[in-house]
Amino acid sequence: MNWKKIFCGALAATMIFSASVFAAPEDSANAKLAKIETDTYGMEQSGALLDRISRLEKNYSGQNMNGNMNARIDAIYSALYENENEPGILAKINALEWNVNHEVQSGGVDTRLAALENMILGKTNDGTFNERIRALAKASYGEEILPIALISLPENLLIKVATTVPVGSKTFQEGDTIPIKVVEDVFVDGSLVFARGLTGEGVVVSVHRAKNIFSNGKIETDFNKLKAIDGQDVKTYTGVEAIDAMTADSMARGLSLIGQTFSGKNKQLEEILVHGKNIDLPAGVELYVQIKNPITVYGVKSTGDTLTKPAPVTPSAEPITEPTTPQLTIEQPPATPAPLEPSTPAANELSPDEMNAKPPEQPTPPPPPRDDEILVQVDKPEPPTPAPTAPTQNSPAEPRPDEGKTLDGQDGEIIEIFDEE
Repeated sequence: MNWKKIFCGALAATMIFSASVFAAPEDSANAKLAKIETDTYGMEQSGALLDRISRLEKNYSGQNMNGNMNARIDAIYSALYENENEPGILAKINALEWNVNHEVQSGGVDTRLAALENMILGKTNDGTFNERIRALAKASYGEEILPIALISLPENLLIKVATTVPVGSKTFQEGDTIPIKVVEDVFVDGSLVFARGLTGEGVVVSVHRAKNIFSNGKIETDFNKLKAIDGQDVKTYTGVEAIDAMTADSMARGLSLIGQTFSGKNKQLEEILVHGKNIDLPAGVELYVQIKNPITVYGVKSTGDTLTKPAPVTPSAEPITEPTTPQLTIEQPPATPAPLEPSTPAANELSPDEMNAKPPEQPTPPPPPRDDEILVQVDKPEPPTPAPTAPTQNSPAEPRPDEGKTLDGQDGEIIEIFDEE
């Protein structure tokens, strides 16, 4: 009886071991397929495996590929994530989105490409993902080849991130995942390597719940993964440099997430670490992480302004000047007030030299001519009008009795003498 039980148990263990060994490749292929579908369509698809693979191949290569099921899944996985020979699909679409919005969006590749096409081209296109990306690159960058180059990331490079879900010591447990995203662009050697909106995650290492007035809530999290602009996962952690950066920026909430505090008065830290209270943080807690090991990624060269910003106005070749009123150029005309007044003596009392002499320049320039005025030079002055005028300093108040008389005392005409020259 005992031997029978032992034999049955051994047989069952052998069957379980055999099933696990032979099922491992199938499970690995299913896991890859689910990940590809999630990043392509936004969620895992249903249906027969071969139909799902064929649909993906139509989007990525335009035709069904040769080989067994695992090889076909690996080929799609490489085209989406890996950057061995050229940047993958994720790297290209991330570069396009950042060029348009300066932020990388979440969701499936199919949805993100459709949104870019509607924004840039006004309609969605058919074809493979690479064909659609080339059309968008030409409209966005001016050429089909995206400005992407390999960049080496130094060790301990700092990246500013933020949580995307609320975090609480009362609800979280060890092993839970805390999703994060990049909140500030990071450039290395003039190329973008981490764009705002790229995702990552942290794992809860330990949780300490508040039990009494002398016990505070505490969460310790290891933020160990972050996506670069080319789509590959980069290992990160919160080391000394990250803690120093958070301390300098007074990021008390970020420090509380990694189980760190610092000395000194800080109002935010006091609000979190209240005696006998659990940590209850909203989404959007900012903190720093740093790269664990040096790594090479594809970076996007900065091209300045984004596509959505209005183009600067180019000045015309000829400068635009305001229209000016045409003026008649004359040789120093005498400045006379309007209306004219007979302020000069009679002609019969002036010598020819005195009549031809130019009056002194006035300190106040004449008023500018209007459009309705015409400047005319008069050679012969008009005779004085008999109307009485106000006396001036240079002329007598009343006319003298002998004005208009000849030398023998008879009435006569006023003779005007002009210089023929």
